[in-house]
Amino acid sequence: MTEPSIEDKRITLEEAAQKIHDGAHIAWGGFGYQRPPEALAMELIRQKKRNLRIYTCGSEHDLDILVGAEACLEFEVAFFAIEALGLAPNLRRRTKEGKVQFEDYSNLAMALRFLGGALNVPFMPIRHMIGTNMMDKTRLRKDKAKVIDCPFTGTPIVLLPSVQADFGVICAQKADVEGNVQIFGIKGEDNEIARGSKTTIVFTEEIISNEVIRETPDLTTIPALFVDYIVEVPFGSWPMQSYGVYDYDLPHLQMYMGQCKTEEGWQEYLNDWILDVENHDGLLKKIGEKRLKELRADKRYGY
Repeated sequence: MTEPSIEDKRITLEEAAQKIHDGAHIAWGGFGYQRPPEALAMELIRQKKRNLRIYTCGSEHDLDILVGAEACLEFEVAFFAIEALGLAPNLRRRTKEGKVQFEDYSNLAMALRFLGGALNVPFMPIRHMIGTNMMDKTRLRKDKAKVIDCPFTGTPIVLLPSVQADFGVICAQKADVEGNVQIFGIKGEDNEIARGSKTTIVFTEEIISNEVIRETPDLTTIPALFVDYIVEVPFGSWPMQSYGVYDYDLPHLQMYMGQCKTEEGWQEYLNDWILDVENHDGLLKKIGEKRLKELRADKRYGY
């Protein structure tokens, strides 16, 4: 009996960004500082994408640069900040300018919306948003949520629209060329995003052999069945972090927060770190081998 051939799903970062068309709806993987698709965000800006809508439980620097460059100004989201460092500067400025539109949900609500997409059902029930102004304030959706009487108990229950985005974009630590993906540490909603999106693109720190995947099948977070494309991007979440691979670059984030308080500072950052850098390899050269080594995780702790 012969083994079936393995499909090679690898594409480049540039090709991945090209596939995401203007106006696309994107389910954005990672959570907070952990494994955001930073390299993709920068490449979308370089390719001058526009009118994107992003769905996420919460992300930070990666979304703030997209807002600053006006690649994405519509969000269905649970939170958006740069954690302990404060509110995202571009987001604050573009919001004051009246350019950004939000549909606010709780973290649990967004997680359930992704789960609904993965289950291929049109909505998911939830109870805890009842009594909050999240039910009343809507900007992007005609039907943000609906309250009905439960057909079994008669008590009020909230129905949330499921998310099945045009694209799901996820960062992982390891994957093979076929699209079997291993994620370590916090996984967030990445599993559900992969299953519920119409096209799933995974950005991995490292390509490993299919033989290694088969030796440890219990470590496969997302099987190849749900992955359309694989992109190998070392340090693809910098200046954020990838558990077990590298820590977040706190000095860079502090510099970003200070410099981007003004539009002039943001434009300088945009040119220095994104537009004037030809590609991701050029970014790694700009960061420098010494700094990248300093950020490498201590295997005892994962950071």
